[in-house]
Amino acid sequence: MRDFGGDLDPARARVLYAGQGRIAQTLFSGRATQAAWKVKPTYYAVSANDRTTSPELERFLARRMGAKTIELPSSHLPMISHADDIAALILEAAK
Repeated sequence: MRDFGGDLDPARARVLYAGQGRIAQTLFSGRATQAAWKVKPTYYAVSANDRTTSPELERFLARRMGAKTIELPSSHLPMISHADDIAALILEAAK
């Protein structure tokens, strides 16, 4: 669970991991016809301690989108371990 929810209680991380399900086979082969980030404001939370998705990739994607970005000392699950920070980012985006 260190790679998925390393900053969570291990029992909670196991439950969240078990409920996540498999990655869709189309995830890496699907193509968007129009990227919303090209015409809409974007917001991004980089998880600096993510061991599931590379933080360097997250930073690259956020820069490419021109996103308002926050960086959290989080695992792959910042919406759980840093819920207040994620909620604040969502509220800012919703304004």
